[in-house]
Amino acid sequence: MTFLKLSGQAFHRAPHAYLAGALAAGSVAETNAMIVGRVTLVLSHAGIASFLKDTERFAVDARNAGHKSAFGMSFLPKSLKVLAENLLTLDEPDHTRLRRLSDAPFRRTSIDGLRPAIAAQCSALLDTMAADGNTDLVTGLCRPLPLQVICDLLGVSPARRAELIRVFNGFTSGSVLAVLQALMKTGWIQREFRAEFELARREARPGLISDLVHAECDEGRLSEDELLAMVFVLFAAGHETTTHLISSGVWTMLTTPGARDRIAAMDDDARAVAVDELMRFCSPVQMTKPRYARADTDLLGVPVQRGKPVMALLAAGNLDPAVFDDPLTLDLARRPNRHLGWGWGPHLCLGLHLATAEAEIALQQLLARWPGLAIDGDPMALPWGKRFGTRGLAWLPLQMKT
Repeated sequence: MTFLKLSGQAFHRAPHAYLAGALAAGSVAETNAMIVGRVTLVLSHAGIASFLKDTERFAVDARNAGHKSAFGMSFLPKSLKVLAENLLTLDEPDHTRLRRLSDAPFRRTSIDGLRPAIAAQCSALLDTMAADGNTDLVTGLCRPLPLQVICDLLGVSPARRAELIRVFNGFTSGSVLAVLQALMKTGWIQREFRAEFELARREARPGLISDLVHAECDEGRLSEDELLAMVFVLFAAGHETTTHLISSGVWTMLTTPGARDRIAAMDDDARAVAVDELMRFCSPVQMTKPRYARADTDLLGVPVQRGKPVMALLAAGNLDPAVFDDPLTLDLARRPNRHLGWGWGPHLCLGLHLATAEAEIALQQLLARWPGLAIDGDPMALPWGKRFGTRGLAWLPLQMKT
C-alpha cells in the first residue's frame, strides 16, 4: 500500500500533483498522523463518500471500537476527557441529539441575517490594518474575523472576548509552542465558559450559549459537561476552517493568472460559486478526524482490523477526475461542484454556511478596497502552517494597491 508524506512546506505550497498521483495509484493509502500514529487513508471521492456515511462499520468515538477514550488514546488529562463528549467525537444517537440543539443558528437563512454584521466587522478590521500599517492578512483579518464572528454568534460577554480570542488564536498560529501554550490554558478556558453559562442562567440574552443553557429536547436538558464540550468545539472549530480558507483562498487567487480580476468583477452569486471552487481547490481541511473500525472488516479491498484508525483524505477526493473535469485547474465558474471540503455524511461541517459567508465578504471587501491587491514578495517563499491535516498560511504579506 502506498505511504504518503503529507507534511512539509513543499507539500503545503503545492499538494495537487502529489495527491493526484497518489489517487491514480489507488483509492487507499497510509500515512503517519500526529498522536494517532499509522492510519489508513481513503482517497477517492466515491470511497470517501461511502466511508463517511458508513456508521455501522466505522465509529467516530473510538470507545465504540475497543479503545479506552473517545480519541483513541490510552491516557487523556481530565480537562480533555470532559471536552471529548462533543459533536466531533460522538456517534449516534448522541451526535444527532447535540447537533439538533445547535443547528438552527448555522442554517443558511440564519447566516444570511448575519451578513451585515460580518461585513461591518470585516470592514473595521481592514480599517485597522490600514491605520496600523499592518500588511499581514493572517494576523489582520484571517484569524480575528472568524473569532469575532463566533463570539457574536455564541453571545460571549465583552469582558471575556479579548482573552478568549488570544488563547484560541494559539491553536491556529502554526507555532508548536503557541499550540502547547493554548492547550495548557484548557482548564482556564473551561472556567471562563462555565462563568458564561452562569451568567446566561441568571439572565437570558442573545446568543447560542444562552439558547443551549435553556434548551430542552426530547432527551432533556444538556448536562454541564455536554454544554461545555459543545461550546468549546463550536468556538475552536468555528474559526479554524475559515481562517485557512481565507488565507489559502487569497493566496491562490493572487497566484493564479487572471483570478484576482475575475473575482473582482463578479456579482454576489458568481462570487459564491468562486468561493466554492476555492474550497475544493485549496482544501483548507485536508482530511477528516479518524474513524475507527468497529470490527475486523474490508475497506475498498483492504483489510482493516478492529480499532484501526481510518481517515478520509478530502484533499485527494477533491481532485478525483471521476467527479471533476480537469481537477488540477482552478475553475472559478465550476458547476456542479460536489467537493468534499466540508466533509460528507452525518458529520458534514455544521458551520459551512458561516465560513462561506465570511470568505465571500472578505474577498469582496479586499478587492473593492484594493483592486490592485498583490502579494508582497515571492509567493513561493511564504511559510505555511505546520499543523497536520490543515492547509493555511502562517502569514500573508500584501501590497495594498488601489
